Amino acid sequence: MGRRHVAGNSSHKRDLVGFPWAGFLIFFVCPAPALAQTPVDDAPSIREVDGVAVRFYAPEMGGPSHPRFIMQRMLAFEARIQARVEDTDARSYQDRHVRAAMDQQIAEEVLAALPLERPADDAELARVGVDLRTGLVQRIGGERVLRELSEAERISEVEVAAFFRRRARAAVYIERAVLPILYPSEEQLRDVFRTAAHPFKSQKFEEARIAFSHWYVDERLRAAETAFLQAARSRVKIAVIR
Repeated sequence: MGRRHVAGNSSHKRDLVGFPWAGFLIFFVCPAPALAQTPVDDAPSIREVDGVAVRFYAPEMGGPSHPRFIMQRMLAFEARIQARVEDTDARSYQDRHVRAAMDQQIAEEVLAALPLERPADDAELARVGVDLRTGLVQRIGGERVLRELSEAERISEVEVAAFFRRRARAAVYIERAVLPILYPSEEQLRDVFRTAAHPFKSQKFEEARIAFSHWYVDERLRAAETAFLQAARSRVKIAVIR
């Protein structure tokens, strides 16, 4: 049976279904029949073609009648980010990065769909989104790298903004309903800086404080999302499209 890869330009693209999926109920879905081709002479323009990589649903999002989709380009873009977070010199991504990107997107989509007694307004989401973007950009090597990763998968700035808005909505839910992660205290930062492993060991706390704070918030968000998905995985049904 043939395998379908994530859309993109890199010759190092990894197979979306070539790695373990422990803990999830997986349905393998056959692709829809190809649409009739439009003659080249009649086509007004060449358009970017994207495809569905993953379909998933959960009770919190309305169940099987309201599935959500992860598109191939976006999954590849987020896998590139995962690879750069792990190693800023990475030039391709592997199966574990695809899996991590998929898990993160599913967790954030479910978290963002959960109701809050006092939902975040646009201004708060914008502030949190900027902070999360600053932290991520810092980890992968700068805005230039983020732009390169998005351009590699033809992701628009609108899609990049939606990515950070999704992360912000998930983070606000965790902050208000699960545990505080977005605004660590000075004492907490100093304690973690002194006792935990982090990339700022060669610096003094005062020198690294701002960058360390962004790194710490990003780490806590990732850990909280992972824990949430592990607890919710019996309710989340995932279909890998191949």
